[in-house]
Amino acid sequence: MQYVLSFVPDAGEDAMMTEEDSKTDNEGVARLKQHAGLVQKLVKQVPAALANPGLTLEQLSKLNRLIQRGIDDFKNVQTLVNEPGLEGTYKRAASSLEKIWLHLSSATEARMNDLAKNESYESGSEKPG
Repeated sequence: MQYVLSFVPDAGEDAMMTEEDSKTDNEGVARLKQHAGLVQKLVKQVPAALANPGLTLEQLSKLNRLIQRGIDDFKNVQTLVNEPGLEGTYKRAASSLEKIWLHLSSATEARMNDLAKNESYESGSEKPG
């Protein structure tokens, strides 16, 4: 089995992990692979959610909290992956995943700001002048 983070433009081979790697798995590597699987799903689902015109600020806020929890957990994974003895491949894959988590967070926060501005504008324009 191969995990490819093809959605990261500069990831290349650094973001590939094969089943052969599982022989040297530690907790960090196992969790890194879990994050890789989760991120692969999120890079499809988050942009679709953000593009939904019916998305509410409350829904966006929940999505943002979910992504922030992922980032917080990933910080722990990075600590484990940076332990001595692990191949640089895992460290580079972790770096690529970190960029993706941060991009998801940035995109979600930007959409929240846009939606908040629109809601503020709409509520202001509905008031009698």
